[in-house]
Amino acid sequence: MSRDPDEGPDDFRRSVDRYVNATTHRDRTRRALPGQKGQAQAPRQKSGAFAGKNSPAVDDTVAGTQGRIGWFEDQGFMKPEKYKKLVLFFLAGMLSLHVAVAWRSRELIRKGYPDFTALYSAGKIVREGVRKQLYDSQTQYRIQQEFAAGVSIRQGPLPYIHPPWEALLFVPFAWFSYPMAYLLWNAVNVLILLSLPFLLRNHLPQLRHVSALFWLFVSLAFYPIFFDLLQGQDILPLLLFFTLAFVSLKQNNDLAAGCWLGLGLFRFHLVLPLVFILLLHKRLKALLGFAVVAFVLAMVSVAIIGWNAALSYLSFVWHVETVMGHGAIVPVDMPNLRGLLHTFLAAHSSKLVIQLVVAVLSAALLLFASAKWRVAREGTAFDLGFSLVVVGTILVSYHANTYDLALLFLPVMLLTNHLAGVDGKGGWSRIALMGPMFVLFVSPLQMLLLQKYGKLSLLTPVLLFWTWGLASEISRLGSPSQIPVTQAM
Repeated sequence: MSRDPDEGPDDFRRSVDRYVNATTHRDRTRRALPGQKGQAQAPRQKSGAFAGKNSPAVDDTVAGTQGRIGWFEDQGFMKPEKYKKLVLFFLAGMLSLHVAVAWRSRELIRKGYPDFTALYSAGKIVREGVRKQLYDSQTQYRIQQEFAAGVSIRQGPLPYIHPPWEALLFVPFAWFSYPMAYLLWNAVNVLILLSLPFLLRNHLPQLRHVSALFWLFVSLAFYPIFFDLLQGQDILPLLLFFTLAFVSLKQNNDLAAGCWLGLGLFRFHLVLPLVFILLLHKRLKALLGFAVVAFVLAMVSVAIIGWNAALSYLSFVWHVETVMGHGAIVPVDMPNLRGLLHTFLAAHSSKLVIQLVVAVLSAALLLFASAKWRVAREGTAFDLGFSLVVVGTILVSYHANTYDLALLFLPVMLLTNHLAGVDGKGGWSRIALMGPMFVLFVSPLQMLLLQKYGKLSLLTPVLLFWTWGLASEISRLGSPSQIPVTQAM
């Protein structure tokens, strides 16, 4: 995304106009394709807020056609100007709610309630030279009592269960006080959010004029991202690595894509499903890059904690899952297949039966996503295929928390660009593309499901509906007459 060097905060309003205009107004012309049913429609006259905004020059194959008015105006729901104001008001409302929640939580943050406590304590353990005790519960608890003794809800440590090599990332933060380290870590995460539009600028042609400042505004209104920042979690670096892997795959640089995914192994349960699909696609260079990085990180981990502790790492994670996490790790709080099935089957079926059903459905979903992505080889169809895989990764993951849904901001960006370049037809499949995105931005709903009812798993049907919408759109794009104008040109 190119940006004028003189652009500043005063350009924020113009960026807003460009963003909403791109999503509600088709300023691209389409190729006249033979063999379509019915008579060609007469060109529509633009009116209202978009009068006088001409489409860019195109070649003779599309000369004489006009840009299409956006989906909402085509359906007669509301005028684009009203839609623009509604979108801005909604996003501003969600962001204001997030700011209010963060402000009310400031004392809890200072005391050490956020999940950042585990990451910070891991950095302190390595910094203090007792790294071989990184996964010792008593050591973790002792370190955490130094800065989070006022946390009344914990009678033991908030366990650090990520791979040893990630602890190195937090050693620099361990030189600061806990509140300062928390702020610095979130500053790094905000920089990651600012970097995403620049990394994707060549792959969001419909939104290339939208500033990074406005994208930051949108991302901070996205509840999973806000929750990640509130907890001081580490999902945004994984979002960065997913984005870099996507860009590398678009550039046919499979080796680099595999390397980026390898760096995401601190969340291996969210990376391995995507790697499995690359294996099904026989993307050998990507697998090679992934394997090399995984090996290097494994050796770094051994150097940090030694062979014995490294070999017992997985057993420690399982111990946390089955013993230490009892009451804290609850499947019904997970927006994935595991959480959904536990919600409806736990009272009637054994844990083993549920796990078997989850395994079968997860395998089927991965195979389905793999097949759809395989046929989506270029253009926005490829973007939709990758988005489908990311949504599927969340659904089949063994663990999924609210902040893990921050990974879905990449599909949100790619899908917004796609919708800005196609017509408004599609019925339920088009609703299935847009509706789930809206739900993911509704912060009060997710707060209620998570904090009051403890059943975030009820978001799983929304993600499944989104999966169907993405798959339907990929199938629709298989018809030459449905190729988006940016791809056809």
